[in-house]
Amino acid sequence: MDRKLLDAFVAHHKLSLGAITEAFELVRARPTNEELRHFAITMLRLAGALSVAAGIVFFIAANWDAFDVFGRFVLVEGLLVIASGVAIWKPSPAALGRFALLFAFIMTGVLLALFGQTYQTGADVYELFLTWTLLGLPFVLASQWSVGWGAWLLVLNIALSLFCGWRPETGWLWIVFAGSSLSLAETVLIAMIANLSLWGLREYLERTRWSRIAPPWLGRLAFVCAVAFGTWAGMLVIFEESDAGSDALVLMFVLLAYAGVGFHTIRKRADVFPLAVLAGSLILLTTCALAKALDVDDLGTFFLLSIWLIASSTVSGRLLMKVVRSWNGETNA
Repeated sequence: MDRKLLDAFVAHHKLSLGAITEAFELVRARPTNEELRHFAITMLRLAGALSVAAGIVFFIAANWDAFDVFGRFVLVEGLLVIASGVAIWKPSPAALGRFALLFAFIMTGVLLALFGQTYQTGADVYELFLTWTLLGLPFVLASQWSVGWGAWLLVLNIALSLFCGWRPETGWLWIVFAGSSLSLAETVLIAMIANLSLWGLREYLERTRWSRIAPPWLGRLAFVCAVAFGTWAGMLVIFEESDAGSDALVLMFVLLAYAGVGFHTIRKRADVFPLAVLAGSLILLTTCALAKALDVDDLGTFFLLSIWLIASSTVSGRLLMKVVRSWNGETNA
Protein backbone atom coordinates (compact mmCIF):
# COMPACT_ATOMS: atom_id res chain seq x y z
CA MET A 1 0.00 0.00 0.00
CA ASP A 2 1.48 3.35 -1.02
CA ARG A 3 1.33 6.50 1.08
CA LYS A 4 -1.57 8.01 -0.86
CA LEU A 5 -3.81 4.98 -0.28
CA LEU A 6 -2.73 4.82 3.34
CA ASP A 7 -3.66 8.48 3.92
CA ALA A 8 -7.04 7.86 2.31
CA PHE A 9 -7.57 4.81 4.55
CA VAL A 10 -6.73 6.83 7.67
CA ALA A 11 -9.05 9.67 6.63
CA HIS A 12 -11.91 7.32 5.77
CA HIS A 13 -11.84 5.43 9.08
CA LYS A 14 -10.81 8.49 11.16
CA LEU A 15 -8.17 6.53 13.00
CA SER A 16 -6.70 7.73 16.25
CA LEU A 17 -3.04 8.61 16.65
CA GLY A 18 -2.25 5.21 18.15
CA ALA A 19 -4.12 3.39 15.37
CA ILE A 20 -2.31 5.45 12.75
CA THR A 21 1.05 4.52 14.26
CA GLU A 22 0.07 0.85 14.29
CA ALA A 23 -1.17 1.03 10.69
CA PHE A 24 2.13 2.60 9.61
CA GLU A 25 3.99 -0.25 11.28
CA LEU A 26 1.82 -2.93 9.68
CA VAL A 27 2.29 -1.68 6.10
CA ARG A 28 5.90 -0.58 6.76
CA ALA A 29 5.14 2.96 5.62
CA ARG A 30 7.99 4.27 7.71
CA PRO A 31 11.59 3.40 6.85
CA THR A 32 13.20 0.78 9.02
CA ASN A 33 16.59 1.21 10.66
CA GLU A 34 18.13 -0.93 7.92
CA GLU A 35 16.57 1.22 5.19
CA LEU A 36 17.77 4.40 6.91
CA ARG A 37 21.24 2.92 7.18
CA HIS A 38 21.20 1.98 3.47
CA PHE A 39 20.06 5.49 2.52
CA ALA A 40 22.77 7.12 4.64
CA ILE A 41 25.47 4.88 3.16
CA THR A 42 24.28 5.67 -0.38
CA MET A 43 24.34 9.40 0.29
CA LEU A 44 27.81 9.18 1.81
CA ARG A 45 29.08 7.22 -1.19
CA LEU A 46 27.59 9.75 -3.55
CA ALA A 47 29.10 12.62 -1.58
CA GLY A 48 32.45 10.82 -1.62
CA ALA A 49 32.40 10.35 -5.39
CA LEU A 50 31.50 14.01 -5.95
CA SER A 51 34.15 15.14 -3.45
CA VAL A 52 36.87 13.10 -5.15
CA ALA A 53 35.89 14.50 -8.55
CA ALA A 54 35.90 18.07 -7.21
CA GLY A 55 39.21 17.42 -5.46
CA ILE A 56 40.81 16.34 -8.73
CA VAL A 57 39.69 19.54 -10.42
CA PHE A 58 41.08 21.71 -7.62
CA PHE A 59 44.27 19.62 -7.46
CA ILE A 60 45.00 20.21 -11.15
CA ALA A 61 44.13 23.91 -10.88
CA ALA A 62 46.30 24.41 -7.79
CA ASN A 63 49.26 22.57 -9.35
CA TRP A 64 48.84 23.80 -12.90
CA ASP A 65 52.46 24.90 -13.22
CA ALA A 66 53.79 21.77 -11.51
CA PHE A 67 52.40 19.47 -14.21
CA ASP A 68 53.23 19.60 -17.88
CA VAL A 69 50.52 19.12 -20.49
CA PHE A 70 51.17 15.41 -20.72
CA GLY A 71 50.95 14.96 -16.95
CA ARG A 72 47.59 16.70 -16.66
CA PHE A 73 46.03 14.58 -19.35
CA VAL A 74 47.55 11.35 -18.02
CA LEU A 75 46.06 12.05 -14.58
CA VAL A 76 42.51 12.70 -15.83
CA GLU A 77 42.52 10.06 -18.55
CA GLY A 78 44.02 7.50 -16.16
CA LEU A 79 41.20 8.08 -13.67
CA LEU A 80 38.67 7.84 -16.48
CA VAL A 81 40.10 4.50 -17.59
CA ILE A 82 40.21 3.20 -14.01
CA ALA A 83 36.56 4.19 -13.44
CA SER A 84 35.55 2.50 -16.68
CA GLY A 85 37.46 -0.63 -15.69
CA VAL A 86 35.75 -0.75 -12.29
CA ALA A 87 32.37 -0.39 -14.02
CA ILE A 88 33.22 -3.32 -16.30
CA TRP A 89 34.39 -5.37 -13.32
CA LYS A 90 31.29 -4.55 -11.26
CA PRO A 91 28.61 -3.65 -13.80
CA SER A 92 25.34 -1.96 -12.88
CA PRO A 93 23.18 -2.46 -10.88
CA ALA A 94 26.07 -3.09 -8.50
CA ALA A 95 26.60 0.02 -6.37
CA LEU A 96 30.34 0.17 -7.08
CA GLY A 97 29.73 0.05 -10.82
CA ARG A 98 27.12 2.78 -10.69
CA PHE A 99 29.33 5.12 -8.71
CA ALA A 100 32.24 4.36 -11.03
CA LEU A 101 30.12 5.26 -14.07
CA LEU A 102 28.98 8.49 -12.41
CA PHE A 103 32.61 9.30 -11.67
CA ALA A 104 33.52 8.53 -15.30
CA PHE A 105 30.76 10.86 -16.47
CA ILE A 106 32.17 13.68 -14.31
CA MET A 107 35.72 12.96 -15.50
CA THR A 108 34.51 13.30 -19.09
CA GLY A 109 33.55 16.89 -18.37
CA VAL A 110 36.84 17.51 -16.56
CA LEU A 111 38.76 16.14 -19.55
CA LEU A 112 36.87 18.40 -21.96
CA ALA A 113 37.48 21.43 -19.73
CA LEU A 114 41.17 20.55 -19.52
CA PHE A 115 41.40 20.20 -23.29
CA GLY A 116 39.69 23.54 -23.87
CA GLN A 117 41.86 25.31 -21.30
CA THR A 118 45.10 23.81 -22.61
CA TYR A 119 44.66 24.30 -26.33
CA GLN A 120 42.31 27.32 -26.35
CA THR A 121 40.15 25.90 -29.13
CA GLY A 122 37.90 28.96 -29.19
CA ALA A 123 34.80 26.85 -28.54
CA ASP A 124 32.00 28.49 -26.62
CA VAL A 125 31.20 27.30 -23.10
CA TYR A 126 27.84 25.92 -24.16
CA GLU A 127 29.62 23.70 -26.70
CA LEU A 128 31.71 22.22 -23.88
CA PHE A 129 28.58 21.25 -21.93
CA LEU A 130 26.80 19.96 -25.04
CA THR A 131 29.79 17.81 -25.94
CA TRP A 132 29.83 16.61 -22.34
CA THR A 133 26.21 15.46 -22.63
CA LEU A 134 26.98 13.56 -25.84
CA LEU A 135 30.23 11.90 -24.74
CA GLY A 136 28.90 11.16 -21.26
CA LEU A 137 25.66 9.61 -22.53
CA PRO A 138 27.12 6.06 -22.83
CA PHE A 139 28.17 6.14 -19.16
CA VAL A 140 24.69 7.26 -18.10
CA LEU A 141 23.02 4.61 -20.26
CA ALA A 142 25.27 1.91 -18.83
CA SER A 143 24.60 2.97 -15.24
CA GLN A 144 20.81 2.51 -15.52
CA TRP A 145 20.62 4.83 -12.51
CA SER A 146 18.34 7.79 -11.92
CA VAL A 147 21.16 9.76 -10.25
CA GLY A 148 23.22 9.47 -13.42
CA TRP A 149 20.30 10.66 -15.50
CA GLY A 150 19.78 13.55 -13.09
CA ALA A 151 23.41 14.64 -13.53
CA TRP A 152 23.08 14.32 -17.31
CA LEU A 153 19.88 16.39 -17.32
CA LEU A 154 21.53 19.07 -15.20
CA VAL A 155 24.49 19.36 -17.61
CA LEU A 156 22.13 19.48 -20.59
CA ASN A 157 20.13 22.35 -19.13
CA ILE A 158 23.27 24.27 -18.25
CA ALA A 159 24.25 23.98 -21.91
CA LEU A 160 20.82 25.14 -23.08
CA SER A 161 20.82 28.04 -20.61
CA LEU A 162 24.26 29.20 -21.77
CA PHE A 163 23.22 28.90 -25.40
CA CYS A 164 20.02 30.90 -24.92
CA GLY A 165 21.53 33.45 -22.56
CA TRP A 166 24.73 34.31 -24.39
CA ARG A 167 23.48 34.01 -27.99
CA PRO A 168 27.03 33.17 -29.12
CA GLU A 169 26.19 33.03 -32.85
CA THR A 170 28.80 30.30 -33.29
CA GLY A 171 28.84 26.54 -33.09
CA TRP A 172 26.82 23.79 -34.69
CA LEU A 173 23.76 24.30 -32.49
CA TRP A 174 23.57 27.92 -33.56
CA ILE A 175 23.73 26.91 -37.22
CA VAL A 176 20.97 24.31 -36.74
CA PHE A 177 18.54 26.45 -34.74
CA ALA A 178 19.27 30.11 -34.18
CA GLY A 179 21.13 30.49 -37.45
CA SER A 180 17.78 30.45 -39.20
CA SER A 181 17.03 33.94 -37.82
CA LEU A 182 15.13 32.68 -34.80
CA SER A 183 14.46 35.31 -32.18
CA LEU A 184 15.66 34.93 -28.60
CA ALA A 185 12.19 33.98 -27.36
CA GLU A 186 11.89 31.30 -30.04
CA THR A 187 15.33 29.96 -29.14
CA VAL A 188 14.34 29.69 -25.48
CA LEU A 189 11.17 27.92 -26.60
CA ILE A 190 13.30 25.16 -28.15
CA ALA A 191 14.89 24.52 -24.76
CA MET A 192 11.43 24.36 -23.21
CA ILE A 193 10.25 21.82 -25.80
CA ALA A 194 13.34 19.68 -25.19
CA ASN A 195 12.64 19.46 -21.46
CA LEU A 196 8.92 18.89 -21.98
CA SER A 197 9.80 16.01 -24.27
CA LEU A 198 12.00 14.48 -21.57
CA TRP A 199 9.18 14.93 -19.04
CA GLY A 200 6.76 13.25 -21.43
CA LEU A 201 9.24 10.40 -21.92
CA ARG A 202 9.40 9.90 -18.16
CA GLU A 203 5.59 9.83 -18.00
CA TYR A 204 5.63 7.08 -20.63
CA LEU A 205 8.40 5.09 -18.93
CA GLU A 206 6.37 5.11 -15.71
CA ARG A 207 4.13 2.48 -17.27
CA THR A 208 6.99 0.27 -18.47
CA ARG A 209 9.63 -1.94 -16.89
CA TRP A 210 12.05 1.01 -17.06
CA SER A 211 10.11 2.90 -14.40
CA ARG A 212 12.79 2.08 -11.80
CA ILE A 213 15.32 4.32 -13.58
CA ALA A 214 12.76 7.10 -14.08
CA PRO A 215 11.51 8.01 -10.58
CA PRO A 216 9.10 10.92 -10.08
CA TRP A 217 11.83 13.34 -8.96
CA LEU A 218 13.58 12.98 -12.31
CA GLY A 219 10.43 13.93 -14.21
CA ARG A 220 9.86 16.82 -11.83
CA LEU A 221 13.37 18.11 -12.50
CA ALA A 222 12.80 18.06 -16.26
CA PHE A 223 9.38 19.69 -15.83
CA VAL A 224 10.74 22.49 -13.63
CA CYS A 225 13.42 23.21 -16.25
CA ALA A 226 10.77 23.25 -18.99
CA VAL A 227 8.56 25.69 -17.08
CA ALA A 228 11.59 27.86 -16.26
CA PHE A 229 12.39 28.18 -19.96
CA GLY A 230 8.71 28.76 -20.76
CA THR A 231 8.56 31.54 -18.17
CA TRP A 232 11.72 33.05 -19.62
CA ALA A 233 10.25 33.01 -23.13
CA GLY A 234 7.01 34.57 -21.90
CA MET A 235 8.84 37.36 -20.09
CA LEU A 236 10.84 38.13 -23.25
CA VAL A 237 7.61 38.54 -25.21
CA ILE A 238 5.95 40.63 -22.49
CA PHE A 239 8.87 43.04 -22.20
CA GLU A 240 9.35 43.07 -25.99
CA GLU A 241 13.02 42.15 -25.85
CA SER A 242 12.82 39.93 -28.92
CA ASP A 243 13.38 41.00 -32.51
CA ALA A 244 10.51 39.42 -34.40
CA GLY A 245 6.96 40.70 -34.11
CA SER A 246 5.58 37.17 -34.44
CA ASP A 247 6.92 36.26 -31.01
CA ALA A 248 3.42 36.70 -29.62
CA LEU A 249 2.92 33.19 -31.00
CA VAL A 250 5.60 32.06 -28.57
CA LEU A 251 3.50 33.22 -25.63
CA MET A 252 0.47 31.51 -27.13
CA PHE A 253 2.43 28.28 -27.50
CA VAL A 254 3.63 28.49 -23.90
CA LEU A 255 0.09 28.96 -22.62
CA LEU A 256 -1.21 26.10 -24.78
CA ALA A 257 1.56 23.85 -23.51
CA TYR A 258 0.65 24.82 -19.94
CA ALA A 259 -2.99 24.01 -20.66
CA GLY A 260 -2.05 20.63 -22.12
CA VAL A 261 0.09 19.73 -19.12
CA GLY A 262 -2.64 20.88 -16.74
CA PHE A 263 -5.23 18.78 -18.57
CA HIS A 264 -2.95 15.74 -18.43
CA THR A 265 -2.25 16.24 -14.72
CA ILE A 266 -5.92 16.66 -13.80
CA ARG A 267 -6.86 13.64 -15.88
CA LYS A 268 -4.13 11.51 -14.29
CA ARG A 269 -5.00 12.68 -10.74
CA ALA A 270 -1.75 11.43 -9.25
CA ASP A 271 0.52 14.39 -8.55
CA VAL A 272 -0.37 18.02 -7.95
CA PHE A 273 3.25 19.18 -8.35
CA PRO A 274 2.93 20.16 -12.06
CA LEU A 275 -0.11 22.31 -11.25
CA ALA A 276 1.81 24.09 -8.48
CA VAL A 277 4.74 24.83 -10.81
CA LEU A 278 2.40 26.08 -13.55
CA ALA A 279 0.61 28.30 -11.05
CA GLY A 280 3.91 29.87 -10.00
CA SER A 281 4.88 30.54 -13.61
CA LEU A 282 1.51 32.09 -14.46
CA ILE A 283 1.66 34.32 -11.38
CA LEU A 284 5.09 35.55 -12.43
CA LEU A 285 4.00 36.15 -16.05
CA THR A 286 0.86 38.04 -15.06
CA THR A 287 2.88 40.13 -12.60
CA CYS A 288 5.32 41.02 -15.38
CA ALA A 289 2.42 41.93 -17.66
CA LEU A 290 0.95 44.21 -14.98
CA ALA A 291 4.34 45.80 -14.36
CA LYS A 292 4.71 46.41 -18.09
CA ALA A 293 1.25 47.92 -18.42
CA LEU A 294 1.55 50.13 -15.33
CA ASP A 295 4.14 52.59 -14.08
CA VAL A 296 6.31 50.62 -11.68
CA ASP A 297 8.04 53.77 -10.45
CA ASP A 298 4.81 54.86 -8.84
CA LEU A 299 4.53 53.78 -5.17
CA GLY A 300 0.83 53.01 -5.51
CA THR A 301 1.50 50.69 -8.43
CA PHE A 302 4.17 48.92 -6.41
CA PHE A 303 1.67 48.19 -3.65
CA LEU A 304 -0.89 47.13 -6.25
CA LEU A 305 1.57 44.56 -7.60
CA SER A 306 2.28 43.40 -4.07
CA ILE A 307 -1.44 42.91 -3.42
CA TRP A 308 -1.75 41.00 -6.68
CA LEU A 309 1.12 38.69 -5.73
CA ILE A 310 -0.37 37.99 -2.30
CA ALA A 311 -3.90 37.48 -3.64
CA SER A 312 -2.92 35.29 -6.57
CA SER A 313 -0.61 33.16 -4.44
CA THR A 314 -3.30 32.71 -1.79
CA VAL A 315 -5.98 31.78 -4.29
CA SER A 316 -3.63 29.37 -6.07
CA GLY A 317 -2.67 27.72 -2.80
CA ARG A 318 -6.28 27.26 -1.73
CA LEU A 319 -7.27 25.85 -5.12
CA LEU A 320 -4.35 23.42 -5.09
CA MET A 321 -5.24 22.23 -1.61
CA LYS A 322 -8.85 21.79 -2.72
CA VAL A 323 -7.64 19.68 -5.66
CA VAL A 324 -5.50 17.54 -3.36
CA ARG A 325 -8.39 16.94 -0.96
CA SER A 326 -10.67 16.11 -3.86
CA TRP A 327 -8.24 13.54 -5.27
CA ASN A 328 -7.70 12.00 -1.84
CA GLY A 329 -11.47 11.82 -1.39
CA GLU A 330 -11.87 9.97 -4.68
CA THR A 331 -9.12 7.53 -3.67
CA ASN A 332 -10.89 7.03 -0.36
CA ALA A 333 -14.15 6.31 -2.08
